[in-house]
Amino acid sequence: MSRNRPLRFTLFPAALCMAFTVTSCAGMPAPASPDPSGSAWATQSPTPDGGSTAVALSTFSGTWENVEYSFDYPSDWRVRDTTIDGPPGSGVVTVLGPDGRGLASLTILVAWGAECPCVERPAIHLGDVAGNAPLSKSGPFVARSVAMDLTAFPEDRAENQWTDNVQVVTSLTGASVPVTTALVPRLMYGLGLVETGVLATNGVTQRTVIFISGRDFGTMAGAQAYAATDEHRKIQEMIASFREGSA
Repeated sequence: MSRNRPLRFTLFPAALCMAFTVTSCAGMPAPASPDPSGSAWATQSPTPDGGSTAVALSTFSGTWENVEYSFDYPSDWRVRDTTIDGPPGSGVVTVLGPDGRGLASLTILVAWGAECPCVERPAIHLGDVAGNAPLSKSGPFVARSVAMDLTAFPEDRAENQWTDNVQVVTSLTGASVPVTTALVPRLMYGLGLVETGVLATNGVTQRTVIFISGRDFGTMAGAQAYAATDEHRKIQEMIASFREGSA
């Protein structure tokens, strides 16, 4: 049986860490658990996406860490933004399906990196969907889907708190990041960079965008079957629609 759960963000992919100031592994905030009873739900009007299988879309727009942004999502999904009323730098934007399951989360933060032990495990590339608009700092991006099977590595599964053997991760990833056959289990996601022109406390003007979806499965076959579903396609297209500026 597959399960949705919020992913635990710990640090950036090793290939990208060199671009940021080194700090501790505990520095990356973890997204809040989806809670459909909370406040700050999106209430946008639906618009057709014009695709071959027409889906009514809504647009969510927000401002976080000096970044104005928007993305499109199916109108029967919901967006919960806990960044509005919380302390600066806190909260998360969570996308939930019609049944209230958490499907994806968006975090925007001041860029930094981390150094941690990095043991790679085999990974499978499940496909990319090109982003609709390049980001101002890092340029073109894709919504990349990868899967990893930790059946043979139970200690890794326990350390990373996976609920099952296999995880599928779809994330906003720089288009120039090469596809690889091995990844660190906790670093299966990508990121993008936005230029704000506003100095943060660490002296940088760029902000880091992490838009990610994760789901656990019992087998790789189950994960690959999920990658062919309508829900997964919609998640890919939603992440690919991320753009700077308001709607």
